[in-house]
Amino acid sequence: MVTQALEVYDANLMTVVTSAGTSLPVGSAILNLSDIPRGTVFVFAGGTPETVTLEDVSRDTTVLEDDQTSKHTIIDGGTLIASGTGVAAESLITMQQYDASGTPIGDPFTLTVFSQNGIDQDVWAFQSDVPLEPGGYYRPTGGNLIGSATYAQTVCYAEGTRIDTPRGRRRIEELAVGDLVSTLDHGPARILWCHSEDRALTRPAEDSTPVLISAGALGPDRPAQDLIVSPQHRLLVGGRGQLAGLPIREALAPAKALTGLPGIRLMRGKRRIRWHHFACARHGIVTANGCLSESVLLGPMVLATLAPQERRAVAQAFAGAVGPVLNGPPARDCLTVRRTRCLVSEWTAGRKARGATLADWDRDLLREPRVAETTRRRG
Repeated sequence: MVTQALEVYDANLMTVVTSAGTSLPVGSAILNLSDIPRGTVFVFAGGTPETVTLEDVSRDTTVLEDDQTSKHTIIDGGTLIASGTGVAAESLITMQQYDASGTPIGDPFTLTVFSQNGIDQDVWAFQSDVPLEPGGYYRPTGGNLIGSATYAQTVCYAEGTRIDTPRGRRRIEELAVGDLVSTLDHGPARILWCHSEDRALTRPAEDSTPVLISAGALGPDRPAQDLIVSPQHRLLVGGRGQLAGLPIREALAPAKALTGLPGIRLMRGKRRIRWHHFACARHGIVTANGCLSESVLLGPMVLATLAPQERRAVAQAFAGAVGPVLNGPPARDCLTVRRTRCLVSEWTAGRKARGATLADWDRDLLREPRVAETTRRRG
């Protein structure tokens, strides 16, 4: 049995504004994918996610899955759901934002809806893998009925990682609040909060297993030395010598989504690790062992992983912050795991079709031209 935290929105915050079917009245809350008529448009009322905690006794305690209501039981549902309720991740809905004239805005993203008591239609909450705009219009464009949701996780570097600073490269465990780190976009940035923790890895699964990025796996000297990060830690791709051939602008991709590439793998044999993370006034891209990757983005899902005393420390350090993301917006577009894997799969398939071999890898990472730009940088 494992206690997990889940960051979710009240289902009543995403309501129908236009429906092609009479079975879904205007003003009703979001439902399971199979119950949403084609042509339905939703509006997001605004608001912030709430943290609920539950006991997970399933085989993989890092994922809340569909059709396993008896294995995921709410301990503290806050204002959203009663303790003792069995819940499941019911379906994944691919969404796209639209403006008032019906023009698509931004890239598709995934919304996960959660049901209770084994009733598919009894949706009580949802989760989004991108920030939502209050008053924004959203239209389902696809998805599937096999839901799964990752619990809240923290972005981390392993002990021994060397971070570029104005004073040169320093081991991450030597950094403290008040120290400066070098960022790609904003120059020297002061650390406002840092934290470390020991983690036992007794139940290895994708969402808890460290990722090893071998030297040169993303491009020549990217990283310069082996780098170990948490699976959710995002790395810069699509430029700056890091998977520069991917058909996108610079974006941030989760490390676990890159494990199909040569030199990047899950460290399944590892049983214990000491993690370190830090946050600055703005989310930034820093250099770790020669690899461009993110500092901590202090959104609700990250805050949910922290002990109460750490949450208080963060609140004090970012006392002037406004909004649910204390140091946002993200430094680049943040790709989902699915989107990243699709891009990597398309790229590697194209290289194989042209007869490229692993011996060509390092050379092509920097020389291969981008063929299209399919994501837009926001804000």
